[in-house]
Amino acid sequence: MTPIPRQDLVYQNAHFTAESAGDCFIPGYLIMRVKDPVDSLTGMSRSAIESLGPTLSHLVHAIESVIRPERIYYARFGEEVPTIHFHLFPRTAALAAEFLAAEASGGKLNGLVLMNWARVRYSPAAATALERTRVTEAAAAIRKRLASV
Repeated sequence: MTPIPRQDLVYQNAHFTAESAGDCFIPGYLIMRVKDPVDSLTGMSRSAIESLGPTLSHLVHAIESVIRPERIYYARFGEEVPTIHFHLFPRTAALAAEFLAAEASGGKLNGLVLMNWARVRYSPAAATALERTRVTEAAAAIRKRLASV
């Protein structure tokens, strides 16, 4: 796996960082990490917990402004990396159409299945140079949007 370079860090505050997902080249797909790594929300400081909602909201607003997705999936899994981090995955109409055309889904969207499919389809091994460039451009635009608010 070849992660996206660190210059795709789009945001940080006292408690969190957000950067482009390094294993899936979807424009606007961010991973929000807690700066003080813990394995559970209960291990986060009170000030980090109080910052969680506003930080998510701030990032979502920027993704919506730049990417214009139909939906943003928010997820915390912790299977590969146990420390607290959140996936902010923008699902656009174009991505949904590509998924529906590629999968035997009966014409129905399932966010978890779509996200798993996208992590293979847009993996570092499968992503084209253009897809990688779009991720870098989206990260720059989101970073700019976040800095202007």
